[in-house]
Amino acid sequence: MKNKYFKFIAAFILVNAALFSQSVVKQKKHVSFFTGMGIQYGITPEFRDFLVASIPYSTSDSIKSFNAGVEFFGGAEFDLSKSVSAGIDYSYYIRGLSYIYSPAVFDYTITSHQPYVFVNYNLRKPKFNFKFGGSVGYHFQQLDNKINNSTTLKYTSSGASARLNITFLPKFSENFYVYLSGFAFANLYGKLKDENGEVLKAPNSNTEADLKGYGVGARLGILFHIN
Repeated sequence: MKNKYFKFIAAFILVNAALFSQSVVKQKKHVSFFTGMGIQYGITPEFRDFLVASIPYSTSDSIKSFNAGVEFFGGAEFDLSKSVSAGIDYSYYIRGLSYIYSPAVFDYTITSHQPYVFVNYNLRKPKFNFKFGGSVGYHFQQLDNKINNSTTLKYTSSGASARLNITFLPKFSENFYVYLSGFAFANLYGKLKDENGEVLKAPNSNTEADLKGYGVGARLGILFHIN
């Protein structure tokens, strides 16, 4: 009798375990899209040296070591598991700077195309998500030097870049989040060159120009899921 009782209990446990294993819902993997704008605050030491050598009467006070620019970004992210996601990120960066030493005007505009691939570690909560991750990319820059209303000299460069970032995502609905992010970055851009391949140098100097540097930034935008 006891053997029959134990066999019944064992069979009951096995049947329920099988049913439970079939009823477990797998973690749903999302495809996410995000967009917004941000600010980068950084240092480009060699470009500053170029400006100091190029602009008459320049001093450490008139040409700052730090600089700020804005970016417009967007991207897509794919869940690889409950905790890990990966994706692509693109931003368009722009920065303008102008120095006037009458009658001379030194007017520069810097733009950069900044694609990245990234991996994030995700902490998912009912009301918000946290993401910690890193990105690597290869960027393309252009420096426009406006000599006068009819003449603008153009110089280009390219190079690798890396970012470490943390992202906070307050949840507005099941598929919609506010995107708040902070990051640190470092760029290894090459020398700025004209269309003939000549490196940009300060007048009467051997000081060459490039845009490599490092700094921090912040982003504000939105993110939404497609299930």
